[in-house]
Amino acid sequence: MALQFESNMQNLVYQMDQGSGRKVIHAVLFSLFAFGIAAVYTFTNFQGLRDARAMEEAQLARNFAERGSLVTQCIRPYSLGRLAARSPDGVANVAEQPDVLHPPVWPAILAGAFRLGGLPKPGVPTTAYTYSWDYAPVALSHFFTALSALLVWLLGRKLFDHRVGVLSASAFLASDLVWRQSLLGSDVSAARFFALGAVYAALWAAEVPPGTGPDQDHGPAWRWLVPLAVSALLTALAYLTRYATGFFALTTVFLFLGFSRRRRPWAKASLFAALAALAVVPWLVRNAAVCGNPCGGICQELLAGTYLFPEDSLARSLNPDMPDMVAIFYAMQIKMIANLRDYMAQGTGCAAGGGFLLALFGAMFLHRFVRPTSRTLRWCLLPATALAILNAAAFGEESLRGLAVFWPLAIPYGWAFFLVLLDRLQFEMRYFASAVIAVVMALTAFPLLMNVVPPRTGLPYPPYFHRYIGWVSTMIEPGECLTTDIPWATAWYGGRTSILLPRNIDGFYELNDRYQKIALAYFTTVTRDKPWVRGLSDPTAPEYSWYQVFSAGKVPGNFPLTHGRFLAGTDQLILADRQRW
Repeated sequence: MALQFESNMQNLVYQMDQGSGRKVIHAVLFSLFAFGIAAVYTFTNFQGLRDARAMEEAQLARNFAERGSLVTQCIRPYSLGRLAARSPDGVANVAEQPDVLHPPVWPAILAGAFRLGGLPKPGVPTTAYTYSWDYAPVALSHFFTALSALLVWLLGRKLFDHRVGVLSASAFLASDLVWRQSLLGSDVSAARFFALGAVYAALWAAEVPPGTGPDQDHGPAWRWLVPLAVSALLTALAYLTRYATGFFALTTVFLFLGFSRRRRPWAKASLFAALAALAVVPWLVRNAAVCGNPCGGICQELLAGTYLFPEDSLARSLNPDMPDMVAIFYAMQIKMIANLRDYMAQGTGCAAGGGFLLALFGAMFLHRFVRPTSRTLRWCLLPATALAILNAAAFGEESLRGLAVFWPLAIPYGWAFFLVLLDRLQFEMRYFASAVIAVVMALTAFPLLMNVVPPRTGLPYPPYFHRYIGWVSTMIEPGECLTTDIPWATAWYGGRTSILLPRNIDGFYELNDRYQKIALAYFTTVTRDKPWVRGLSDPTAPEYSWYQVFSAGKVPGNFPLTHGRFLAGTDQLILADRQRW
């Protein structure tokens, strides 16, 4: 009996020291580390959603959970006009308008979380500083960030060794850039996870050892076809979560498979691209059926910000006069060059927060690694990144977040090159290497440390404060409609059908008379804080007609919204068809 007990204890000690028990301990410590950073960063930096896209996706997810279809309560006049033009009677159903701007995976995931935790109840003002349901998309985003850290560890181990994997995952979790993106509560973290998974599966497919099957270079077909199909599926999921990230993953994996030293590499790369495209086809067909364009609202995003349609003027126009292709091409050239100048000056996405490890990644190209997969993948990242930056220049700064997957792919290379340099120094001091690694890790984590020390980040006002938005939303009935310059916020916090403020007052009349009666107009600092002369008071300014209404007091005699009041001092203005407060 004593011998059996002693044997069991020895086996337990061995498992805890070398076997599966050690892996369990490491997994628990990793989870606690990720949870601790997420909790501290959220507590010190979050008092409500600040990102318009996150709010719009959250209301899409709530509608998807309630109705089982991707309909939106955040409506842009341009989309409304396009859908009305395709209907037989020339009228679009505002209450059931399908969304054509956002991919479906993140709203579907968030809708699943809402079903598990209970559906949000909008339009109920509370006294809390932070809307409790704002934490749901942020928590889910943090969950995908932790899963991405696990993939960073696996990538570092597969490309180099276990030490690089551990250091890379630690640096990823200690990066302020990662948690700043995760705190948005949008689709960035989930898209990054799917893209990293696609790259890891591609590495797995490219490293399948030779076998004795019909394909002598890769063994039985299923041995390389299964990871290839997994990589294609994850690439499609990344694309259907965030278009720019999926484009980056598709380019990277396609080039990696094509340049890999395998038999018929470009045939396998083409098969990967075909499988990924096949998984996306149903969504493209749905978009074509809804709005006539497989890419949804791509035209709106491409032309937005050009000199033809400054800022968001295209989205706010019901029936804009579209220029010819020559004018569009010229406007796109000017927009892309201007955006590229801004990106280079400010730092392109992760380049602004990469720091020391990003510099090591750049210097790493002067070194030749032993593993062919490591050498091939790093060169594939360069054209993929260049194409992603050009894509962001065409579609706008929002698309730069699609580069979120570049940073976790660069981290292992930076650490691997640093360890090579450290080994070549051959210092005889016992703890020199550990001390230098600790210094580099501290430099990586320093921006995060600066963002978690007091004082706390304040409320997202202006313009977003759920108390104001919720109170304004209660003024109209569920079947009524309002127009505002922050429709994503009133749709999320208020649960009311919200139309983006038309480009001018003539557009308001057309919208009110032809498409949907407007019960209330809600102006916030988004409009009221624009440059006084260039944006408001000059007769040629884009908001001049609205300036006449909300500031100069020159309301047309037939204007249907005859009652008004200020909110939050004079920051915000409410105009209604009757006294609703």
